[in-house]
Amino acid sequence: MKRLKLSLYFCLLIHAQVSVAQTCNPHIIADAPDSRYTVNADGTVLDNKTVLTWMRCSLGQTWHNGVCTGSAQPYNWPSALQSAESAVFAGKNDWRLPNLKELQSLVESRCYDPAINLTAFPNATGDSFWSSSPIANYNIYAWIVYFHYGNDYWGAKNHNLYVRLVRSGQ
Repeated sequence: MKRLKLSLYFCLLIHAQVSVAQTCNPHIIADAPDSRYTVNADGTVLDNKTVLTWMRCSLGQTWHNGVCTGSAQPYNWPSALQSAESAVFAGKNDWRLPNLKELQSLVESRCYDPAINLTAFPNATGDSFWSSSPIANYNIYAWIVYFHYGNDYWGAKNHNLYVRLVRSGQ
């Protein structure tokens, strides 16, 4: 019963979103200001703090003329891991699903809907994104970050959520 309640709560979180413009509190110091990122023309961005290189678009979107176009594609957790392993983008083939800590590093806590830097990640949504981090002792769950508010949760691996890929270093 507890699992059912948690699953229902999780589904409500995902489906209760209303698409509105990002809101930021200018009185709070930014966690992820524009100056933290080096934006590359190839659709990648370097996080100068973590020294991680990110795809600017979610999987399913296309980098075109400086913006992410199309719709992000949802994946279940095993498919997200497999898609990351086979991804080739910007001439690189070492893309991977970020671990929870790496994915959390993108959260801009002074903003919501979405809680992410929109200069570095144009057309980003406040949806839930998979991390590569499984939940210890619960084989059917993995950690996610819900970018509407920037919270982390755990989700059933068979749910379809979004994916943003990362690679180490430049």
